[in-house]
Amino acid sequence: MRSAQSVYDLRKANRNRVYRFLYESQGDQTVQDVSRSLSLSLPTVNQNLNELMESGLIDNSKIASSSGGRRPRLLSVIPSARCAVGVEISPHHMYLVVTDLRVNEMGFRVVSRPFEATADYAASLAGEIQSLLAGLGVVQDMVLGVGITLPGIINAANTVLEYAPTLISSPLELSFLREAIPYAVKFCNDANAGGFAEWWDQPEQPSMAYLSIGRGIGGAILVNGTPYSGARQKSAEFGHMCIHPGGRTCSCGRVGCLEAYCSTAVLSNHLGISLADFFHGLESGDGEKSSLWKRYLEDLSIGIVNIHTMLDCDIVLGGPLSPFLGKRVEQLKNHIDLLDPISHTSQHVRLCRYHEKSNGIGAALKYIDDFVSNI
Repeated sequence: MRSAQSVYDLRKANRNRVYRFLYESQGDQTVQDVSRSLSLSLPTVNQNLNELMESGLIDNSKIASSSGGRRPRLLSVIPSARCAVGVEISPHHMYLVVTDLRVNEMGFRVVSRPFEATADYAASLAGEIQSLLAGLGVVQDMVLGVGITLPGIINAANTVLEYAPTLISSPLELSFLREAIPYAVKFCNDANAGGFAEWWDQPEQPSMAYLSIGRGIGGAILVNGTPYSGARQKSAEFGHMCIHPGGRTCSCGRVGCLEAYCSTAVLSNHLGISLADFFHGLESGDGEKSSLWKRYLEDLSIGIVNIHTMLDCDIVLGGPLSPFLGKRVEQLKNHIDLLDPISHTSQHVRLCRYHEKSNGIGAALKYIDDFVSNI
């Protein structure tokens, strides 16, 4: 005889199977489709569908076209039934994105505000989140949570920003942010979040490396569909691999790091211009910028080839630089082809899908993935 707990667990597992089947389906389904595909009885399917519809997660308002006899109702998930918020905190800005369960962007906002480890900063962020959600007509019960990315290493307990040279000079307790926001909050490394966003819902690439290129350079590693964080949450700090021994000083204090040569600051801040201005000048045939861009690509290629030599997987390029690569990615691939000692090809390199929104979307996805997996 089954215990009450085992019966509950079985019902929950079946409910999750039904929801995930509809979530992952390419089109609308009928009750018979669900029953046949999952090998569940019609009464079991109907019971779970009723529970999901009562929770406002499933729609059955559409009716199939006639093929003789009674026309069945069509089932589909309601993407807007829940949403999640992703926040990217950078040294000078807050980037907020809201996505529904299908990762459709519902709203996006950029707020210019230098980072401060203060209650006033936290209250400002909470206010921006609430304002964005209110403008979208989102009520509190619809929000799964707020994922916040930071440009550094966060401890395993998800409570302390241990290292972030572009943001802080010493470890920082993150409770001041969590306590100000009236939703569940998770913190994550910005590049790790971006990598998760680019990997998620891509079954054809179970393993990949994500290289985020901005003022800081970081990344993520996913192996067989699982993020690899490392023994101390410090994996994929690609920006601090040495590409030029004895070279430029990096923000980390060492010399010769990839970040010292391929931070976007090399193309913009160091010249006193914006990144857009740099590429406008490059497009106009500016000789100085063309020479700088050539050296930049050579250095970036070294880093990419090193990553591929070690990991032997697809590499996705993201971060603030990615929107400007576009047609220039072929230039980069030509450099990679010359340097790669093993594959002699750059077919493993591609651009990201979400560009500057990858980090925020990845942070929001942590909640969406958990919801879909455990409903």
